[in-house]
Amino acid sequence: MDLSKIASLITPLVLLSVMGVIMILYGFVDMKQQNNILQFLFGIPIAAGALGLHYVVRRAARNNTLHVWIAESILVGLMWYGFLHA
Repeated sequence: MDLSKIASLITPLVLLSVMGVIMILYGFVDMKQQNNILQFLFGIPIAAGALGLHYVVRRAARNNTLHVWIAESILVGLMWYGFLHA
């Protein structure tokens, strides 16, 4: 598997989606912790939204890996900036 195939599979929005899945799974690890239902409820929209947005960006960029990476990096950066200043 060459580097371009790996770069097309692992993009910033896919990594964000994996973080959402980790949030969901972390809510199931310790059911006695205080806010485990919030981790589950916030993890689903993060994972689904990031994968959906990844699909839209990939279709808009016509599967060009460089354009997908640039667009997704900008989107994730804007989300991060908005989260830190909210």
